[in-house]
Amino acid sequence: MERGNEENNHKTSSPSSTQLLRCREISTGEKCVDVNIPLDLKVEILKKLPAKSLLRFQCVSKEWLSIISSRRDFIDSIVTRSLTQSPPRDIKLIFHQQVDTGPNFFIFSSTYPQNTDKESLTTRAGSYHYVRGLICCWLDFPTTVDIYNPTTRQYYTVPDTNRYQYINTCFFGYDPLENQYKVMVLPKYDMEEKPCQVFTVGDPMEKPWRDILGIGLHFPLEHAVCINGVIYYRASNKHRGSTFFLVSFDVRSEKFNHVKAPEILMDHPCTLINYQGKLGFMCCKKGVEIWVMEDAKKKQDWSKIIFYEMEGLKNWRIAGVTHGGEIVFINGMLKTYDRLYVFYYDPKRNSMRDVEVEGTMVKDIEGERKHYLRVWAVPNLVENTMRL
Repeated sequence: MERGNEENNHKTSSPSSTQLLRCREISTGEKCVDVNIPLDLKVEILKKLPAKSLLRFQCVSKEWLSIISSRRDFIDSIVTRSLTQSPPRDIKLIFHQQVDTGPNFFIFSSTYPQNTDKESLTTRAGSYHYVRGLICCWLDFPTTVDIYNPTTRQYYTVPDTNRYQYINTCFFGYDPLENQYKVMVLPKYDMEEKPCQVFTVGDPMEKPWRDILGIGLHFPLEHAVCINGVIYYRASNKHRGSTFFLVSFDVRSEKFNHVKAPEILMDHPCTLINYQGKLGFMCCKKGVEIWVMEDAKKKQDWSKIIFYEMEGLKNWRIAGVTHGGEIVFINGMLKTYDRLYVFYYDPKRNSMRDVEVEGTMVKDIEGERKHYLRVWAVPNLVENTMRL
């Protein structure tokens, strides 16, 4: 088990950067007066600083390190600031480079290009799930689960399940009431029901993995979303089945439920999305349809928004929805020498814009450039100073 591994060391801040809070004496004529800044005031001042500054200031003292990386109310304030600030006009993109020399994450956006070396994170290949500032990356064989924090550039390897050598799907969720991140794995395809396993990240009092009985034999699809403490995903009752149903998993109570959904979700390719805090899905039939669930806890009513098919984007992948309500389309696979364009569609205004993401020309690897990149995009990258 690995905990708190860091990809790079942060430079220490200059004395002038921290003079306000490190000062112990103030000269007043011939006397020196001790300055004792209350802890609450320190916390409030630190909350005003950008995440990059906070990471540098962790080395000032053990107290500062504890505040920035471990104090719950402080971390929540940083995450909330990211979630509530004005919607950005670009997204940060996570690249997976598929080459023999080893997989890497590369983080790009249209606002800070050409940072391939500076922004890269070494990781294993696999599937990814992003929740509230953390990335869960997993492999089905050998079963491996890693948690990454792009803000702090740390990762944590989750202990082995010791039950399943192969897993079908791994989901990642967050419980806002208990402030807990949890990993859920489901076993590989089989003809009989087996318990899934749940792991709580960062809680030494919990058992490493707990067995949870599900809702019967089912075969989950990989893509899932976590909204308000509930993980939603589509599943089939047969391996490679063509008829699907919608399942929810409450992260806090660790219980499964069936979710009522429109018929089109059951028999058409669809993508689940977080549409401005509500569960939604998109599907391409003759046109493109967006469905949004209005009451997740009680009635589970759905409303539909329809917009016409956009030329040239039918086969593009839906990356998600921005805080501002724009739907993001990306090309999920491209060559290293291709330009990457991201398309934003605003269904309320029926308008489209595109952004060319610079800096995606990955450097030559052993003299070759004809490699493919698997593109995985995060429409709303959240700053999170939590230490893994």
